[in-house]
Amino acid sequence: MLSLRVRFVLVAALILALFSISAGWILRESFQASILDRAREQLRLQVYNLLGAADYDNGQLQLPGELADPRFNQLNSGLVAMVWHRQQPVWQSRSAALESLSPPEVPEPGQWQLRQVRGLGEEQRNYYQLSTSVYWDETTADHPYTFVVWEWDLPYVAQIRSFETTLWQWLGGLVVGAIILVFILLNLGFRPFRQLAAELRAVERGSQSGIAAQYPSEVMPVVDNLNQLLAHERATRERYKHSLGNLAHSLKTPLAVLKGLGGSSGAGAADTLADQVQRMDDIVNYQLKRAISAMPQISGQGALLLDCYQRMVAVLDKVYADKNIHHEQDIRPGLRLPWDQSDTLEVLGNLMDNACKYGAGKVRVQGYIQGGKIRILVEDNGPGIPPGEEQHILARGVRRDERAPGQGIGLAVVMDIVQASGGSLDIVASELGGACFRISLGW
Repeated sequence: MLSLRVRFVLVAALILALFSISAGWILRESFQASILDRAREQLRLQVYNLLGAADYDNGQLQLPGELADPRFNQLNSGLVAMVWHRQQPVWQSRSAALESLSPPEVPEPGQWQLRQVRGLGEEQRNYYQLSTSVYWDETTADHPYTFVVWEWDLPYVAQIRSFETTLWQWLGGLVVGAIILVFILLNLGFRPFRQLAAELRAVERGSQSGIAAQYPSEVMPVVDNLNQLLAHERATRERYKHSLGNLAHSLKTPLAVLKGLGGSSGAGAADTLADQVQRMDDIVNYQLKRAISAMPQISGQGALLLDCYQRMVAVLDKVYADKNIHHEQDIRPGLRLPWDQSDTLEVLGNLMDNACKYGAGKVRVQGYIQGGKIRILVEDNGPGIPPGEEQHILARGVRRDERAPGQGIGLAVVMDIVQASGGSLDIVASELGGACFRISLGW
């Protein structure tokens, strides 16, 4: 398939060729018309000279043997004059001796008649013929004298051909120059697209993350859309990568519960096993949905915070049975969060799991409404967070204690869910002596 540049050049060449042909034809016709006007004026001047030299005496028209223009006095000069009366020649110039010309039509007196005629001789030359009729007195009223002048068209045809040659040379040169100029302009015009293609190849090779150069205003919408597409593709890749880590992190707690069952049997162990298997199934489905949508699942009614708290206490008591965790809660009855149950368990479970892991045996959860916003506080009585490290530990892959097991994913997941809902997560000192994770959600 032809490139856009070649297509533009071909279309421009076609338009310029059509324009040049049309302009050349118009100029040629205009020049030819001007040549014809010039020939008419030249012949009319010769007729006036004949009329000025003519004399009418005793019923006879008399003209001198030689005329002022020397061409009338030379054979084969290309300029011939004759006077006709009653369809018969009554006078002719010396140059007419070797010419064979047909009798002219008799125009009305006072009228001028210009024609292009062909001679009757072997050469059959082309002539411009100008004729007019004149009355000298009453006796010639029925049969006027017709004055006729012929001139070869060769000088005029030569001028027309010379003009045509020059005209087409100039127009051809202009067309070639215009095509070259169009080609140069197209190269300049398509330069941003070549630069854009080079940047896209650099993005494909991984040497740059996006399109950074500034382009003309007509190209910038495409550049912005491409950058958005690249950013979306990177975000999708990161989301899938994070989702795998989130899935592994979320399954850690149910697996720990199942591991704690050991060889236990009985109805309680069976219920716990079924509950944790169901929890693991919910986690897998939840993480798959988040990998696709990258947004928290908003529920119409929202999950009850107290119910989710109680479920997490039951799970964490089994995971940290050796630590004998003391749980406290001050949750407003009926308080619902703007998430579905899976997101609520993900947030609450990560924060409470950290409190159990890094605390000294005491965990407190509060939930209330203050200033039109939902406040959720998860506190522990551990060593707390060193000043200045609050934002650092919220990053993915960073852990509060490098000696403790984990991947540093839980707080990053909480941060993603909270921020996606338009909320905020702060870390402050707890009254219990440890860290307090405070979530604020606006309605």
